[in-house]
Amino acid sequence: MATLREDAHYPSPEAAEAAFYRAFENRDPQAMGGLWLADPGVACIHPLAAPLTGYNAVMAGWKSLFDGAGRFRVRAECVAALEEGDTVFRIVHEHLTLGEEAGSRPPILATNAYRKTPQGWRMVLHHASPMPAAEDQSRSNATRRLH
Repeated sequence: MATLREDAHYPSPEAAEAAFYRAFENRDPQAMGGLWLADPGVACIHPLAAPLTGYNAVMAGWKSLFDGAGRFRVRAECVAALEEGDTVFRIVHEHLTLGEEAGSRPPILATNAYRKTPQGWRMVLHHASPMPAAEDQSRSNATRRLH
């Protein structure tokens, strides 16, 4: 059964997503923990990493990432959203700038899912992966092999 951390209320998926990227950029494990649904069914997949499932594993993964990360900035650009009942899926491009770099690195493609609860919206999935190469993006779906 899902439980919630009640230290924050997010009135919309957009508010939860803004809080997610603030916690990410600030490397704030407490803020990160407050916006995830405390449930064994949540999942997080960082780029090129194994899936983390369950609230405790996801939080341990974020703590590890924050402990090893230097200073960075992140800007998220939502490119698509899908609402399905009490769940919203948002596809975003994450633009990361590390340290004192002048510009962001190539974007990371991410899917974020949020579930509406009586206490507000909570994150249930974050899956990030490298963007496909430009030549892969330009091929039509008819000619591109997906699996």
